[in-house]
Amino acid sequence: MTALSTTPVTSVVCPPWCNVSQSTHLRELRWEGRAVHWSDARTGDGWEIRHTSATDAEGAVVTDASQVYVSTSGGLTLAAAEELALTLLAAYEEVAG
Repeated sequence: MTALSTTPVTSVVCPPWCNVSQSTHLRELRWEGRAVHWSDARTGDGWEIRHTSATDAEGAVVTDASQVYVSTSGGLTLAAAEELALTLLAAYEEVAG
């Protein structure tokens, strides 16, 4: 049996919007095989949006891992719904590249 030689990953290249520490990413790579990049929360009147993407140990984007998370505290006014829709579109465009 031949042992595989792999070079340990010592840093992760993050998208500019990622707010996750390098030490957290390195733990994720060790345990899950991918680093999950989380955006800061964007908030408005009664809602919050965050988005994620992931990369593997080689830095390749895991295409099915991108997610957009939306939380609301209930019904929204029309103005808040419009602001949410515009922010959701901006978050989508940011994570989609």
